[in-house]
Amino acid sequence: MHQSVALQELAIVVAANNHSPAVVNLEFLKYTGIVPMDWELARNPIYTPQLVQHTFQNGITITAQPNRVIFTEVIEGKDLAQVEIARLARKYVQSLPNLEYEAVGLNPTGHVTFGGQPEAVKKYLNETLLAPGPWQNVGQSPARSTINFSYTLERNVLNLTISEAGMRNEDETVTPVILFVGNFIHRPEGSSPQELVESLCNNLDQWQTDLETYQDIINQNFLSGLGETVLLPAFA
Repeated sequence: MHQSVALQELAIVVAANNHSPAVVNLEFLKYTGIVPMDWELARNPIYTPQLVQHTFQNGITITAQPNRVIFTEVIEGKDLAQVEIARLARKYVQSLPNLEYEAVGLNPTGHVTFGGQPEAVKKYLNETLLAPGPWQNVGQSPARSTINFSYTLERNVLNLTISEAGMRNEDETVTPVILFVGNFIHRPEGSSPQELVESLCNNLDQWQTDLETYQDIINQNFLSGLGETVLLPAFA
């Protein structure tokens, strides 16, 4: 059985020129219907002039910054029908139709393990994805690598970053993994606020297509023939 990327987290970033973090208080989120009334916070919210953040007990976080708002959800082990943040982002855009929307980004994070073998992780990066050479052996230990790819697709652009990471186990040990971080960029089309909102919502409605594209590109082009996937708990 081939390795396949294990989905870990999904983030949706909505960028707008005149966005202010101050608007994103808990009352606004609930009374506009962006989040259900019965959602409870996992910890106290953060309120500063440059950042407002709400983290809920279901693992969803909403972070507002100047010119953008970020919806983050842990999706490991979830059926895609259970993923909530695309709906939240859509409702957010509809609730603030007069913002100067510039883009929406869909950012999946996934990982691949190599049976807990640190050398297998390094070998994959330094010998499978990169050409071996003396530039990898400078210093007292092998170089750590981060590789960036940019793909122009039919609907959008995908930026993909591949790097080493560690995942913390329940016994506090750390297992090395290869981390795949994607970034799909969608630019809204239209000249009026209504057209921009409709365009953004159409892009948000296709989030599963982007996620499937991310998985297919990794599984078919990076992981073919690497062996069976091993799933482990959260990142260190």
